[in-house]
Amino acid sequence: MFKDIVVHLTGSVEDEVRLAYAETVGERFEAHVTGLYVHVLPEVVGAYSAGMVGMDVWYEQSNARAAETLQRLAQRFERLRLPNDVRQLDVLSGTAGQALAAEARTADLFVATRPYGDPADEVHMEVSVLFGSGRACLFVPPKGVAPKNFGTILVAWNGSREAARAIAEAMPLLKAATQVVVVSIGEESEVEFGGDIARHLSRHGIAAVIGTIEASMEGPGDALLGEARRIGADLLVMGGYGHSRFREWILGGATRHVLSSAEIPVFMAR
Repeated sequence: MFKDIVVHLTGSVEDEVRLAYAETVGERFEAHVTGLYVHVLPEVVGAYSAGMVGMDVWYEQSNARAAETLQRLAQRFERLRLPNDVRQLDVLSGTAGQALAAEARTADLFVATRPYGDPADEVHMEVSVLFGSGRACLFVPPKGVAPKNFGTILVAWNGSREAARAIAEAMPLLKAATQVVVVSIGEESEVEFGGDIARHLSRHGIAAVIGTIEASMEGPGDALLGEARRIGADLLVMGGYGHSRFREWILGGATRHVLSSAEIPVFMAR
């Protein structure tokens, strides 16, 4: 069950989109919604290099803007139909992702715009939450319109640990869906590969449709998004693939393509 949802807030118009998706999930499971407004503090080097204002004034201006944004967000949260709170997280750009991931660890679900989808998010910290929090993430499309429910869900399955984690975390949503389609990318003979996951889902009362799709010239991520469009999926569930190198998250091909191009929300876990 999703009883504790954290929503990433930046003060941009995308906050409304993220909140709408959080409400869709939260109302279904009677969850508490925490809004986490991330205030990226000005860097000392940037303050001096600008040459226009001193460091103290630079901080004062940044803090004043953050306080105004937080007040506006608090007024918006008063209109939510769910138990809620909104907090401010003051971070430096280099530690923003780690700080946000730490906050997400004590929630059931983290909701954010897909990476590079919010112009107000200059440090792109969402992927760090996926790889560093150990929690499920719901990445929503910019300017997206949240459905009242996730009626049709497409699940990407390849037998990996990441895919298994995503399915386990998404189980409450899968149980509530009217149609669940599980696909692997490969030849038709590989349909049997989905037999184990079909049995597992059936034991949770989910009668999933199992199939395969062919990889497109643009790769597996493009094939998944094409299948999602074909069946009219409201949600894509998949594992998040990648690794860390020099403190930067390096995404796998399918993960990178989906997170940069998806027009529907993507539920990921790792």
